[in-house]
Parts: sequence; C-alpha cells; structure tokens
Amino acid sequence: METYQGVKFQFSRSSPSFDYDRKLGILNRWVYLFTELGLAPMHSSGAYGNQSYRTTSSSFIITRSGMSPQKQLNTANYVHVIGFDTVNGFMTEGLATPSSESFLHNILYEALPHINTIFHGHSYLLEKYAQQLDIPVTKQFHDYGTPELAESALQITKENTLLFILKDHGFVALGKDMETTGKMTLDYYIKLITLVRDK
Repeated sequence: METYQGVKFQFSRSSPSFDYDRKLGILNRWVYLFTELGLAPMHSSGAYGNQSYRTTSSSFIITRSGMSPQKQLNTANYVHVIGFDTVNGFMTEGLATPSSESFLHNILYEALPHINTIFHGHSYLLEKYAQQLDIPVTKQFHDYGTPELAESALQITKENTLLFILKDHGFVALGKDMETTGKMTLDYYIKLITLVRDK
C-alpha cells in the first residue's frame, strides 16, 4: 500500500462552512463501519479510503484528507466540493482539506449522472481474490490522488460495472444512494469471507 503524502492538487475555500442534511449522518455511519470492518483501515495519518455523495450535478460532500472516522458525526471531517477547473483546482466549502482522491470522485460524478454515491476503500483480500469474486480490475497501477488513477477508474466504468479494483490500490463501489452502495460492498465482503473460510 502506498505511503500517504497528502493531497496532490490545488484547492480554494469559498466558505468555512457548508449546508448539509441527514444524508451526512448516513455517510458518517458508512465511513465508520468501513473502518471498523477493515475496508478502510487506519494508517498513521488517518484512514485509507474516502467516501462521498452527490449534492448537485456538479458538487459532492467527501471525507477530508487524513480523516480518522468517528462514530458520532463531526462535520469537520467532511468537505463540500462545489466545483473544479484545471487552472484553479477544486473549490470547496468547509475548513478541512478535501480527500486526496477528489479527482477520482469528481471525474466519476461528472461522467455518470446516475451515480450519487462513491465509496473507495482498501482490502488486500478483495484484490487477492478479485478474479474468484468476479470483480474487474483496472489494467495498470497509478499513484494515488492523480488524474491518471481517476481516468483508469472511468475507463472501467464504461463496462457498466459498479464495483471494481484499482490495480494495487483499492476498491471503488458506485451506486444510486449510500444504502445501496454500502450493502453491495458488504455483499462482496461476505462472499470474500465465505471464500477465504472455505479454502
């Protein structure tokens, strides 16, 4: 697993706070559960993985960079990404730095209007047994937090897949809402446990 070195993009903050509703609490529950299950394991600066949900056609709320998930909702752990351009980078609301994989989330939301949730986590065993679980894997490794990694994810979604592995990096789950996306991921996790148990 790569060593985390912070974000690799520019961003500008338009407001120190952002509006949110009960969906943020739902996201926080899934973020915390993924870490507890080892699907977004901790490292020295936070948790591997990042999760988000769409707020408009061009904006989304995402976990902050270096987040340590908490059971109780702490809004400081989240950022509202409200725009992106290649000159100025990301435009955000909230005090925190957006996740290092904001490129990944942004490009998928832009290209897939039917997708409203993106859960990205890390599981060595999911990748090891991807073929047996019929999980597609991108063809080439790319460094975390780069446009190249995001583009490789976009290419594999053109095969209409909703859960896939970024080669030597982690998994990405896509869905119409958080409950659907989370439960799909857990279904694969249960299949993984059964597969490993029966070996």
